Amino acid sequence: MTGAYNINRCFGRSQAGHPAYNFGWPIETRQRNLVRCMGSTAPPAFCEARVILQGAMTRLAHHSAPLRRFGASLLARFIVLVAGLFAMTAFTMPNLATSYGGWLTACLWCCLAYFAVESAVKARIAFQTGNTTRYLLSTSGIVDLFGIFPVPIALACGVSQPTAWLLASLWILKLAQNSPGFAQLSRVFVLEAKALASVLALFLIVLFLASAAMYLLERDQQPESFGTLPDALWWAVVTLTTTGYGDKIPLSYLGRLLSAFVMICGIATFGLWTGILASGFAAESRRRNFIQTWDLVSKVPFFQTLDPSAIAEITHMLRRLEVPANTPIIRRGKDGDCMYFIANGEVEVEVKPRPVYLGTGAFFGELALLGDAVRTANVFTTQSSTLLILDLADFRTFMAHHPELARVIDAEGKRRVSENQRLRELQRQVGASPS
Repeated sequence: MTGAYNINRCFGRSQAGHPAYNFGWPIETRQRNLVRCMGSTAPPAFCEARVILQGAMTRLAHHSAPLRRFGASLLARFIVLVAGLFAMTAFTMPNLATSYGGWLTACLWCCLAYFAVESAVKARIAFQTGNTTRYLLSTSGIVDLFGIFPVPIALACGVSQPTAWLLASLWILKLAQNSPGFAQLSRVFVLEAKALASVLALFLIVLFLASAAMYLLERDQQPESFGTLPDALWWAVVTLTTTGYGDKIPLSYLGRLLSAFVMICGIATFGLWTGILASGFAAESRRRNFIQTWDLVSKVPFFQTLDPSAIAEITHMLRRLEVPANTPIIRRGKDGDCMYFIANGEVEVEVKPRPVYLGTGAFFGELALLGDAVRTANVFTTQSSTLLILDLADFRTFMAHHPELARVIDAEGKRRVSENQRLRELQRQVGASPS
């Protein structure tokens, strides 16, 4: 009887059938857990405590879910990163380290604990998916390891706290983990490696030749500044990078002429590097945008009749636009200079007597391009949408190259105009009829 009484208490009922120990969790879950526990050799009191503890942990997990979601967000990581770097910087200032050393140390340890938990979660996910080795050898995994272990290892080796916490500067590498721009830039370096290496070779040639020439021209007049080739190399680096510290200045006319030549070569060299990286980055961006736009264009039913060459042509013309919900796209009375295709999402067209909703695969904005170039309705998104924009000049080119699709757009535009006119006439007749 005692065991039955304990079971009833755990189920949330007393012997009289009244609620007991009901903390708001589903009774069925606790029943299932208790039955599983009672099947073992554990005492009933232990089973009761275990089920209550499991329920408490479940409720705690439920109420802490928003906080955990925020902790896993990029904003939380950025806040922790800024706080950690600020504390590390303040730790190097004697006045702040003396007055607030304990607080700064606590802040740094909290930041380190946050990064450790974050890395543990990533490692757990990688282990569950069977990608542990891949994660540990990836750039993200190596950055996570650098963010956790250097400081504790330095402290364990007897390094002083101010010096050991300087290794927290490695946390700044975490900015590159979730930035797609860094991945794109690394691909540009790989694709443009030969061109960059050629410019680097030119840089080294000018550097060593200018160093040797300046060493010959100035070593007798300024033995303290140009007495050795390494001294001349330092001058060449400073001059070629157009930094100009002014600590080593040639006195002879030939030396000054050589300096001017080296400065010009430095500007040209870095201009070449900048041009190669800029053009490569732009080409990579265009390639990525082309692939993404191609994928969206191929999903629009209006373009599915086109052959691959025509899709490639229209893909170069279209611009992709990500629009959040409740965002105006077109305003009535404005001049129309483009039309829109809905790759994903939905828009509302404000026409009387009732609005029209257009979903994925539809297009709008063509009436202004076919008619008097004035928008006739307001259009805004009802949900997050992906739009493909076709400008007026490209629209005319597209119409000329694909007359069959031009006829479809023209027919749809005329149908919409006639439908709008019919609805307005019907509304006018209803409003004019006697009540």
